[in-house]
Amino acid sequence: MLLERNTKVTVVLPSYPSATEQFAAEELIKYLWLSLGIHADISEKIQKDSNNFLLGSPQRNSSVVAYVAETEFAERLTGAEGFYLAVQGSIAIIAGSEGFHDCRRGTLYGIYEFLERCLGCCFGAFCAEGVDAGEIVPQHESLKLEDFCYYKSSADLSYRTAIVQYSNWAANADRKLNVPFIDWLCKNRYNRILTWVSVYEKYKEIGMLAELEKRGIRLTVGHHESAATWLPHYGNDSISEHYYETHPEFFRLQADGTRFAPKTAEDRMGQWIYCSRNIACIEEISANIINWISQNPMVDIIAFWPNDGSDEQCCCEKCSKYSKVENYAYFQNGVAKRVSAKCPHIKIDMLVYQDLWRCPKHMEFCDALLIDESTWTPQGLRSAGKPDGSCLIGTDSDHNLMEWKSKCKNVVYYDYYMGVYSNKQRIIPMADEIGSIFRYFVKAGVKGSGTQIECFNVWNHLFNFYTFGRSAYDTSLSMEDHLKRISRLYGDGGEYVAEIFRLYEQTLDGEASLDEGGNYFMRHIDAGKVYALFDKALDAANTPTERNNVRLSRMAFRYTDLEVNDPLDVPDRGLEQTLEYVDPMGELGYLATNFDSFTRNDPGYAIAIPATNTVKGNICDKWYDFE
Repeated sequence: MLLERNTKVTVVLPSYPSATEQFAAEELIKYLWLSLGIHADISEKIQKDSNNFLLGSPQRNSSVVAYVAETEFAERLTGAEGFYLAVQGSIAIIAGSEGFHDCRRGTLYGIYEFLERCLGCCFGAFCAEGVDAGEIVPQHESLKLEDFCYYKSSADLSYRTAIVQYSNWAANADRKLNVPFIDWLCKNRYNRILTWVSVYEKYKEIGMLAELEKRGIRLTVGHHESAATWLPHYGNDSISEHYYETHPEFFRLQADGTRFAPKTAEDRMGQWIYCSRNIACIEEISANIINWISQNPMVDIIAFWPNDGSDEQCCCEKCSKYSKVENYAYFQNGVAKRVSAKCPHIKIDMLVYQDLWRCPKHMEFCDALLIDESTWTPQGLRSAGKPDGSCLIGTDSDHNLMEWKSKCKNVVYYDYYMGVYSNKQRIIPMADEIGSIFRYFVKAGVKGSGTQIECFNVWNHLFNFYTFGRSAYDTSLSMEDHLKRISRLYGDGGEYVAEIFRLYEQTLDGEASLDEGGNYFMRHIDAGKVYALFDKALDAANTPTERNNVRLSRMAFRYTDLEVNDPLDVPDRGLEQTLEYVDPMGELGYLATNFDSFTRNDPGYAIAIPATNTVKGNICDKWYDFE
């Protein structure tokens, strides 16, 4: 196949394309224009004297049948989210697996694989509209594609989740970086967002559900707002009943004889607030969830999580006979049974963490219950960064996860590849452990993993986040495979940035926990060598986009350096995110004022600089002179 500016190209869609197939065609047309200046047309039939791109499986697109038999296609694509990619002369076939509840994501993934493999694109990063940074689309005068066939049978881990919770920090999910962020998630093989109810409602309000729908991204909704949503003490926009007044017995009995009540309708503390053995309470919550689901069809998992904090359980006669985690699991299983009886496609996500963590020995659970074990164990946070995955594999967290797996069909793991909040967005290199952990999950039958991530911190943890999505989809990929592709972000400077990432990964190998990993990393890395490599990368990069990408990656390192080594001496601030630093050079204030996307700038640059310092003056420096 010869592609050049005057080449005629036709994208052949099924007669009735799905939203994801239609979007896949639009993406192919967009990047053919950006890379080669080709104006492609859409048709339902193959066009003569044209290069034809056939999208969709042979079951859906009759034009494909002449090139790939349905039996051959089915034999090669054996599970959800697989794709088939082939070039045969003037015909290219890009088709996703068929017959699975996967929104036909496979066809879209096939498009992105074609663009990366054949055009040399890199979708490893994003930035705000109008900023010349982020993904790379090489310019070609002409491109000759030899015949080839490549296919991915299915996704290795079906659960690849971005855990997004703007409300915990910025209290506003209406951000201009949302669409670039969601676009980046899809291109890098994330297939789900888990978020708070308030974030989901804001997404609905500002039109984000359509952006998710066409990319095949599904939603898990609830988080620490579950209680206020589906059994509100004081009513809410969907439920008028004030349950604390009408059914105080639904809530946990406290030692002083009162029933639990939050201080305000916005209070999300109190942890597990129910009388766990109250059947009427279980039935009421289940009915409310079923009603809510009927109005929100894109949500297929309810994260029915406790409020935050750690508190005593209900001390009524029935609850007192059992442990706190036994009562918690009993309640969640009861909700899952009732909801799935009416809505078989819905799962209830049960967060397993802190003292609601240990698997009960003598309980069985329904298939509609999804166990979501968190990194927050009763003993604290795991360490990070051993390439063999042993910061998780073989630990008590792993043993507990396998206990849950022995009793539950659906088990996933909630991790922190940005560190936890007290890491304050410092670089915490963990990419080299991800492949080992995910290959272990495949063998053990764990469905996948979620990582906390935000639209405004991607550059801080770029290689972790990139590796997470890509490895979860295809566990055969090595860290070097990921480095080879993501280094395209930096053009000819990529070899130097790849070496920087290798240095990062070598520096943290399980010596520190997720809250202290950034500190350990910065205090042990050869910073002089890293800065020298960034200098070489900037000099070698050829285009403004490539050079700006080098600048943003260096900025994440520079922020980590300034934050860790600032002479500020204060006691541990816990979860508090922003601080006023001494900042003797004024550089931290300059970074925060001009580039932070956390609270200062909307849209900003998709990098978080959580400091309250303000700019003291202009810094004339090649590293901040964006092109």
